[in-house]
Amino acid sequence: MPEPIPLHVDRRLALSFGAQAQAYENHRPDFPDDLMDAVAALGHRVLDVGAGTGKASAALLARGCDVLAVEPDSDMADIARAKGVTVESGTFEDWDPQGRSFDLVVFARSWHWVDPIPALAKLAEILPVGGHVALLSHESSWRGFDNPAIRDIVDGVLGNNDTARRRLTDETAADFTAAGFDMRVEDFPLTETVTAADWLDTVFTYSRFLVLDDATKDRLRDELSAALGGEPITITGSPRAMIARRR
Repeated sequence: MPEPIPLHVDRRLALSFGAQAQAYENHRPDFPDDLMDAVAALGHRVLDVGAGTGKASAALLARGCDVLAVEPDSDMADIARAKGVTVESGTFEDWDPQGRSFDLVVFARSWHWVDPIPALAKLAEILPVGGHVALLSHESSWRGFDNPAIRDIVDGVLGNNDTARRRLTDETAADFTAAGFDMRVEDFPLTETVTAADWLDTVFTYSRFLVLDDATKDRLRDELSAALGGEPITITGSPRAMIARRR
């Protein structure tokens, strides 16, 4: 089987969120408070890349940071702006920093949507020595796929699980180390119980679900709901901050 193309190359997936921007805002989980406290302590002048609906940006604003966001989707950006976030349009690769620099650059569930080669070069351009990058993940809801019955249904419609392509890996850390950063990882374990309907609402904001046609979405949701049996789901996960400090 051929290797899947990198997610940042698959523009159909990358641009799938706007049509469901409000659903994304309503159903994607916020980052835990202790994670955002740790991130806010890394710097005051913050750039939030691929900010989406501004979940991380708004949390950092609330902690006293000066935040600029970059987001390519206008519908997602409008929701962020309604929270008071300043958003410039575009992808990180094409965005012009206009000579500006930042203490901290945040990629909140968005590093897999950028091309790492030009992205790392641009980070070196806009971060001083000692500046930080925080790559944030919040994959707790993915743990529902650990249920074999759920896994079989999803794989039957979407093919092999590609969740790994969205995870922060040792390869990610190695790329940053080679680019002149010192790396560390901080985990923020949590356990939460959600209704089956709430879990499904979250799942259907994932890009590979968003690109399905409506009939397939309805059939898949019905099958997943039946497999869950309406019972609450307890998920144990570990939102993560992979933190890079420029040497």
